[in-house]
Amino acid sequence: MKDSQLVAHCLEMDFCTSGRSRDRVVALLYNLIRARIQSAVAQNGQINLFRQAPLHYWKRLEQAELFKECQIDLEREAVVTNFHTKKIDVREFDCC
Repeated sequence: MKDSQLVAHCLEMDFCTSGRSRDRVVALLYNLIRARIQSAVAQNGQINLFRQAPLHYWKRLEQAELFKECQIDLEREAVVTNFHTKKIDVREFDCC
């Protein structure tokens, strides 16, 4: 396919990005997540970070293959100072 696009979806926050390379879509999604966390910190946690994706996306995840696991270090990124967690687990899956 000439114009094929990859999609990255953070199911916990229901954010999606698309692009032509895996690196690009993951970087875009990471930036969305980071901006959401920074916004929550700026508002003293007054916004809900999590808004889960619809159930059918979670069901597709059950069928997916694990591609990569890592963590986002929130302290290293200077994103957060007063959250209960300092790292976020990240798992990438290949799905249909």
